[in-house]
Amino acid sequence: MGKDIILDNLTKKFDQVVAVRDMNLFVKEGEFVCFLGPSGCGKTTTLRMIAGFEVPTDGTITYDGKIINKIVPQKRNFGIVFQSYALFPHMTVAENVGFGLKMHKVSKASINKRVDELLELVGLGDQKLKRPPELSGGQQQRVALVRSLATYPQILLLDEPLSALDAKIRVNLRAEIKRVQSELGITMIYVTHDQEEALSISD
Repeated sequence: MGKDIILDNLTKKFDQVVAVRDMNLFVKEGEFVCFLGPSGCGKTTTLRMIAGFEVPTDGTITYDGKIINKIVPQKRNFGIVFQSYALFPHMTVAENVGFGLKMHKVSKASINKRVDELLELVGLGDQKLKRPPELSGGQQQRVALVRSLATYPQILLLDEPLSALDAKIRVNLRAEIKRVQSELGITMIYVTHDQEEALSISD
């Protein structure tokens, strides 16, 4: 068995409201899985439990053979991309992408190399000295994507990352996300309410 994710009877209650009930799922290492459904069905809550931002009320999350229910997010080494880009506006693109590595006290040369690799991967190599407000929405989301990949996460979790963008940009970016996932071989779990999007990118 590789570094698979197993959800076993996963349940989350907020007071008396059951957000997720007895969810069972097996995600194989390297798979691209989508959580598809309308607002309020529990898909983002499930993603937040996998990320470690919510603690399950019942059931278990197993990763790499270990139950991780109580492991804090920063110890899980999972990347996450939200609908809001959450970029630092006062930093350059390169500084944003390299921020996590800097916090891990990685050498400057290694940070620069990793940043250059990732920005080239998404066609932004010539934008690294710009600041986020100078970029389009699609470019900002590309920066958010590669920033989440900079620290070599085991898994990438994406919570409706394209929903704030217009339709044409969404189509282009989802193809790019799929290409990046295929090239890196990383496990991705992607939340969306868009059926076409889910069917076009998931395995």
